[in-house]
Amino acid sequence: MFKKLLNPVRKTQGFTLVEMIGVLAIIAILMALLLPKVFQLIASSNARSLAAAVRTYETSVIGYFADVGSLYPLNVTGVPTAEAGGDSTTAISLGARLTLDMSDPLNTGANQWPRFRGPYVEKFNSANVPGFGATILMPTATAVALATATTGTNIGWDLKGDDGNSDLATGAQVAYIQVTGVTVGDAEEIDGIIDPGVGATQAERQLRGRVKYDTATSALFIYLAHR
Repeated sequence: MFKKLLNPVRKTQGFTLVEMIGVLAIIAILMALLLPKVFQLIASSNARSLAAAVRTYETSVIGYFADVGSLYPLNVTGVPTAEAGGDSTTAISLGARLTLDMSDPLNTGANQWPRFRGPYVEKFNSANVPGFGATILMPTATAVALATATTGTNIGWDLKGDDGNSDLATGAQVAYIQVTGVTVGDAEEIDGIIDPGVGATQAERQLRGRVKYDTATSALFIYLAHR
């Protein structure tokens, strides 16, 4: 009896079923509150990455133009030529030309090639989007007529963001970024960084400023430069 008092038996009690349910309910509530914030932070981070890449591409295009005198990529004969695909795997696309070293055999030395001083950007990979989206392209094309209403896909940008009509001169050379597979939410994130304060409604934000979004194809069209 004396030994039993010195060494009492301790009973370990676990959580009851009600307590477990309560803990799980609290965890579920916290997750419901925190997950949207986590996703929003991820989206904002991805948008900032894409915006930073766009600024880099813009700088490289301007440097290329300063040397070559055109926004169009040089073809094999050294003549600036519009290239609407913009895929980096296409050697004559602007994105591919910007990464080309001036000593590369693709530099034939004809016409405008002697003015080429590449590379102008370290890398441009259409299959590797810096941020979000399925692919990133760098097409070059001719602008629609001045004051034409901008659409999600036409070659016109309301750069002033004031009336929904293109501010580019008729027939101007245009270099831009096209990102495919972009959600509406992601489009809003990147638009808020590149075009802050442009457009009072979502519809206006999608068609005004440097960033346009086509809801039919889930594609972003981001202006780089024109001449």
